[in-house]
Amino acid sequence: MNRVLVVADVSAELVHGGAERMLFHHIRALQADGFAVAVLTRQVKPDDALQLDLTDLGVREYRLPFSGDKGYRGLLELRRAAKAWWLSHHINYDLVVAEQPFVMWALLQAGCTLPRLQVCHSFAFEEYQTRHALQSSLKHSIAIAAMKRLEASVYESAQHLIVLSQFMADRLSAFFAVQAHKITVVPGSADQREAISEAMRMQYRQTLAWETPTVCTLRNLVPRTGVDLMIQAAAIVKHSRPDVRFVVMGDGVLQQALLDLAIALHVDDVVSFTGFLPEAEVLQRLYAADVFMVPTRGLEGFGLVTLEANVCGTPVLATPIAANAELVPTIDHNRLAASASPQALASALLDMLAAPLNEEAREAIHHDAATRYTWDKHDDAFVGLVRGLK
Repeated sequence: MNRVLVVADVSAELVHGGAERMLFHHIRALQADGFAVAVLTRQVKPDDALQLDLTDLGVREYRLPFSGDKGYRGLLELRRAAKAWWLSHHINYDLVVAEQPFVMWALLQAGCTLPRLQVCHSFAFEEYQTRHALQSSLKHSIAIAAMKRLEASVYESAQHLIVLSQFMADRLSAFFAVQAHKITVVPGSADQREAISEAMRMQYRQTLAWETPTVCTLRNLVPRTGVDLMIQAAAIVKHSRPDVRFVVMGDGVLQQALLDLAIALHVDDVVSFTGFLPEAEVLQRLYAADVFMVPTRGLEGFGLVTLEANVCGTPVLATPIAANAELVPTIDHNRLAASASPQALASALLDMLAAPLNEEAREAIHHDAATRYTWDKHDDAFVGLVRGLK
């Protein structure tokens, strides 16, 4: 019972966001506990290799042929490909760990009945719903209903489920009637970082040419992440604190729309967009920022980015949405806005900037996040659940 197939909708080849980061850590945790691991995912691009040895991880990743179609045709492609793959590989595995629902659904359709631990970060049907909120139509309503049925079949058939927050555990029970005893809450973590001195932080700020208070965020630029709320808050803050600067890291489908919003609100002089940045450049900004903002509109299943800022010693200001309300207050000096509105974010931000943190306070944030939330704790609980599969 030591051969595990890790099933995902993302690739372990490169870490782009939270989903890939969780996949990477789960693979590492399984290997460290003596499991032989392989990964099954789908092609990111139609010309991707169907099989790749990930030398850094020491695992083989199989990729189902996939055109990228996000509709019914794409599901049929995955189901057809999964049946062919499973026919020749099913004897090689004892257990399944599934990170997302779509490839797992295809594998179930192919006849996989192995004991399974299902990870649930958020609901795919809600992600789709928020991405297409401005394009409501009968077609989208049918797609949302179909996704919900698909997810129900995946979650209900799992032997056990793991979530990162009580918020997601409650939603699994509410939306899919998953019994509480089948769900275990295991908080996530962020990679451990060294605390830096105020002198080093000032050196980072000098390198970045940050001479005034600076607020950062790191988000996929999609509706649910609420970066538009941050830009609107910037317009309010500018009236009383024109010295404050806002930095948006990340890219996504709303990038041009958010640029246009900044221009329309006359804050394009205080709001800058970096686009995608390498990890080293992201870390530099996380250390250097005065406040990190998480302006979520919805669907924050945990909030790894909150911990990523905190382990750099930077306080977080977040909307009281979804798992933000559960995670953010656990670290001293973090703050929840009164509501998910530009006015509430601006008010809370002005209060935080009026009382800037000293080096001791930033070290306390770092220490609290680095000791309260660790990958060792998460991995131990995760592997224990895998070991308990029957």
